[in-house]
Amino acid sequence: MKSYQNAVRFFFTAAGLALMAQSALAEGPSVSVSLTGATEYVWRGVTQSDENPAVFVAATVRQNGFYAGVGAENVDFLGINTEYDLCAGWEGEVASGVTLDVGLVRYGYVDVPGGLDLDTVEVKAAVSTAFDKVAVGAAVHYTDDYFATEEPATYVELNASVPLTDKWNLSGAVARQILEGDSGSYNTWNIGVGYAVAENVTLGLRYHDTDGDYLGSAGDGRVVLSFSVAL
Repeated sequence: MKSYQNAVRFFFTAAGLALMAQSALAEGPSVSVSLTGATEYVWRGVTQSDENPAVFVAATVRQNGFYAGVGAENVDFLGINTEYDLCAGWEGEVASGVTLDVGLVRYGYVDVPGGLDLDTVEVKAAVSTAFDKVAVGAAVHYTDDYFATEEPATYVELNASVPLTDKWNLSGAVARQILEGDSGSYNTWNIGVGYAVAENVTLGLRYHDTDGDYLGSAGDGRVVLSFSVAL
């Protein structure tokens, strides 16, 4: 029942933010759509597609700093094949060269086995800035019910990126997923490169890993190749 209540609250929050943004300016909001294919779906260092290829589609509406988005991707665990994601929030410059992003993210799943409440809502806050050509950022996500555990969890990440050439970009992140009691906590990290094939087409190659032995092979190091198109 809790997941449905969260879903309802999230829906009205997202709708309210979208309406506020739309009424803030006379001109219409901007809409972006992306389609990504990858050799695997890895989330916070852990495979979600059982080491099989994945396809992601996402759309975001933005206006006056407010945004609302929806996305979907294929997964492969517990007999579940589809994940859908909703997000809403505000992003803008709060100081010279410093950007703040605050909002909500909801992870939902289709055809979940009976009695299992996996749907999860997180509150997020992220800050980013740049030093010369190096962009750096930090993010914190928090939920009071982490994927059917009925326990709170916090995800903390530090990330950075730097352009290597006009077309090549290097980026990486280190993070910790913290679960109540530390029994399910682990560290994760990734590093990779992106290549701008065209103005709206990017090819990526990234290595992911964790130190979560209890995750088994799902948390082992892996290389993911991706191809993204932004519309």
